[in-house]
Amino acid sequence: MAYIFTKTERNNFKASTFETKSLLYLAAQGNKYKDITVLSIDCFNDVSGMCNNENIWDIQAKGEKNLTPRKIGNYLITLYENFISEFNPFFKEFIFFMPQLNERYINNAGLTSYGIENFKDSDKEKVLEGLRISAKLNKSVELKLFFEKVLFVEDRTVEQSYIKGIMKFKSSKLNDDNFYSAIFKEIRDRQTALKNSEIENLQIDRPNDVLNLNRYLTSEDLQLFVLNRLVGGDVFSNKRKLPSSYAIFTRNIDEDHLEDHIFEQNAALSRVFFDKNNKNAFWRLFAAIFKSLSKDPMKKVTNVIGELDQRLIDRTEHLDIDSTRFLVAIIRDGLINEN
Repeated sequence: MAYIFTKTERNNFKASTFETKSLLYLAAQGNKYKDITVLSIDCFNDVSGMCNNENIWDIQAKGEKNLTPRKIGNYLITLYENFISEFNPFFKEFIFFMPQLNERYINNAGLTSYGIENFKDSDKEKVLEGLRISAKLNKSVELKLFFEKVLFVEDRTVEQSYIKGIMKFKSSKLNDDNFYSAIFKEIRDRQTALKNSEIENLQIDRPNDVLNLNRYLTSEDLQLFVLNRLVGGDVFSNKRKLPSSYAIFTRNIDEDHLEDHIFEQNAALSRVFFDKNNKNAFWRLFAAIFKSLSKDPMKKVTNVIGELDQRLIDRTEHLDIDSTRFLVAIIRDGLINEN
């Protein structure tokens, strides 16, 4: 079994806004794509979501306005080529990500995602015809199995909404669209940078071999973009110095041991975030801290801790009272500096 990369974008090709939306579509859709841990960029397709058992959710993104059914069929060629490849068993779903279609082509205009059956009969035939032309297939070739795995997704959402989908909590503090736009641009730029390598005609034997090409983002990467912008720094850096708001808690620590103490708190925060079984508990704790400080960034760390539901801390593995104070201090300093 092998897969050869062909038709990849050339170096320095800029990731389009639409491709970034398709990336965030996989990252922000909750339970449907909860198993996705890695998002490969311009390898199998524009974007491909992958999970630990090597299933692949493959996206072809086309931001072209006024798409017609025949054009859609033409553009399905890259998805179809993956369907007929030796990696076929790994492809769980093929997604065609596009702008909102003209209502005259579809049966139920209220749906934002649907299968081929939502196209009107005459337009469904045009989709099939467009694919057959691109793939040089005659009418005897059966496409039923392919279209059973194809999902058409209409983008009707602004950039900011995709970023909000990554976040695990809501806050009135985060009503500034500029905040979300800045993160979206940061992710788009990172996506562009990942394209700047040559992989054309390279061969891999298993889906996870794509990780060796360094053309991917992880789900944690995307959540970190949000978290770090929220607190104005790198939350999980082992090189983080003593947060100003935490200094009061180090008065009884010997100077020779202070560096080790700070390292231990940073390490605890990293463990809790990257523990997949504990991620929801961390986000609930982070949300409670952030919401408390959003109301009053000058609130003392001990007061924030006192307001927290103790069960939030108890359920968040890897954190003790020191590391929780450390997290509160990081968030507090970030919000104070922002203001």
